[in-house]
Amino acid sequence: MGSTQSQVLEHLQDRNLDVIRRILQSPEADIDLAKAKLTIDHMIDPSVDVDGTLAQLDAMASGLKSFLPTGAPRRLTMDALRYHMYKASPWNGNRPFTYDLDDPFGANVRNKLLATYLATRKGNCMSMPLLFIILGQKLGVDVTAAEAPNHVFVKYRDDEGKFFNLETTSGAGFTRDEWMRQQFPMTDEAIASGIYMRPLTRKETVAVMVGTLLEFYDQQRMHDQRIALAKVAAQYSPKDVSLILHQHQAYFSKWKRDFTSKYPTPNDIPMDKRPLFMEYEGRMSALYQQAYALGWRPRDQAAEDSYRQRVNRAKSLQQP
Repeated sequence: MGSTQSQVLEHLQDRNLDVIRRILQSPEADIDLAKAKLTIDHMIDPSVDVDGTLAQLDAMASGLKSFLPTGAPRRLTMDALRYHMYKASPWNGNRPFTYDLDDPFGANVRNKLLATYLATRKGNCMSMPLLFIILGQKLGVDVTAAEAPNHVFVKYRDDEGKFFNLETTSGAGFTRDEWMRQQFPMTDEAIASGIYMRPLTRKETVAVMVGTLLEFYDQQRMHDQRIALAKVAAQYSPKDVSLILHQHQAYFSKWKRDFTSKYPTPNDIPMDKRPLFMEYEGRMSALYQQAYALGWRPRDQAAEDSYRQRVNRAKSLQQP
């Protein structure tokens, strides 16, 4: 990469950080989740048409209102949104939104973009709940994001103030807390600390959206930018353990790049470079301990394997 191109890229990254900081500094009520999501998506893919997609979302919400009686209660509105999103209907052009069984974990970052989901009608646990929340809020439904380990879902609050879980990767069906904890194992400490299973504020939801940009930075090996952005987002969402882990993983990547890939043992590291080596190790240790103290635990491989098996079974049922 030439020096000029590198300078342009660094300028764009600094601008991204400033834009996201301004969004997070806004008053809670002023944050437009649709605009925030599309603004962040545009940082990943400059072809994303922010204004055009915002207009499309407004049209989708207006179109759904035409199916509802005047003054429809929230529950009826929420049920209508569930039906028309996940069942073939005139509203969706007989193209319902479905779970992407070919990329269920969103390994391809662009599959987490809202514009991709709107175009393909195939989503994941990032794009699916966020679209449901964006449309639901436009329709006056009390819905917010919530997190489980490596997963985002929807919290719906009824007129009596009671919260219910909606799993948008499965038709936005109601799911009990016990079921969520079976599917996404989490500790009691994690529930108590608030890193999982609670409704998120708008600022915290923007921090969840930032996670996709952090994944993009990781794939581009932009480790310093990943650390800087995760730190900024964590100021406004301190209970988002994924932001802590993004910093840990970025330092780990720098540690491998600068040291373990070059020197067979720590004793081979030149004396003048050892302070940086120790700094990386210290930061990784502190971040890991911070996440662990909040109740986070490393991925449960058995649970992940079980999830993959369920995905494979679902794919097999779709085969002609």
